[in-house]
Amino acid sequence: MVPAEDIRKAYPFHTLFFDDDGLRAFKVQRSLVTKMGQQLYPKIAELVAKDRFSIVHRDHQITGKIEENKAHAIERIITDLRQGRREPDFDVEMREVKEARGGRMVERSVIADLYVEDFDPGPLFMEIKSPRPNLDVCAESKKKMLYFRALYADKNPQAYLAFPYNPFIRREDYGHGPTKKIMDLEKEVLIGEEMWDLLGGEGTYEEILSLIEEAKRKLGKCDS
Repeated sequence: MVPAEDIRKAYPFHTLFFDDDGLRAFKVQRSLVTKMGQQLYPKIAELVAKDRFSIVHRDHQITGKIEENKAHAIERIITDLRQGRREPDFDVEMREVKEARGGRMVERSVIADLYVEDFDPGPLFMEIKSPRPNLDVCAESKKKMLYFRALYADKNPQAYLAFPYNPFIRREDYGHGPTKKIMDLEKEVLIGEEMWDLLGGEGTYEEILSLIEEAKRKLGKCDS
C-alpha cells in the first residue's frame, strides 16, 4: 500500500476534498481530475502569474500566418510521433520547422490555456493538463505548441505542456506512455513544482502547499 504521506504529496490539491482513505479511492477515479484540469488549475495558474507578470490571459487565442511548408512540417511531425515512426526530440523538430520554407502564407490559430506575453525570455504558451493525458490530448497539445513557436519565431517563444502535480512523485519516475511518446520530457514538459515555480518564482509550489493546508484547517473548523 502506498504511504499516505506519498499520496498527499502526489495529489496535493486533492487533499482539500479527500482524507487519506478518500485519496486512495480517488486514484482510480478520473472524472474529477479532468474537471480540475479544465477549470481549477488554469485559474490558479493565472492568479499566480499575475502576481509576477503584467500581461496574462487564460484561454487566449493566438492567430497569425506562416509559410505553408512549415505547417506541413508540423503536421508531419505530429503524425510520425503518433504512429511511432520517430522519437520526440525538441531540437530536431525545431530545426525541421525552421528549415521548412516556401509555399503560400496560411493562417493558423491556437488557444493557450495560459499565455504570458511579458514572460522572460519570451512569450509563454502553456498547455495545462492532468498528468496522465491520453494520446489525442498529447498530440493536440504538441501541435499547438509547435504552431505557437512557428507563429512567434522571432520573439523567442516558450511553450510547455504543464502538469500541476506529479502522481509519480519524482520527475525521474514519471512514466506515462502517451506523454513520453509525443513530448520531449526534458524540454517540453513541466511537472508539478516546475510549473508553479516557473510562473511565480522559486518557492511558489511550497507556498501553494502551505495555503492548501491552511485552507484545509479552516474548512475543518467550519465543519466542526
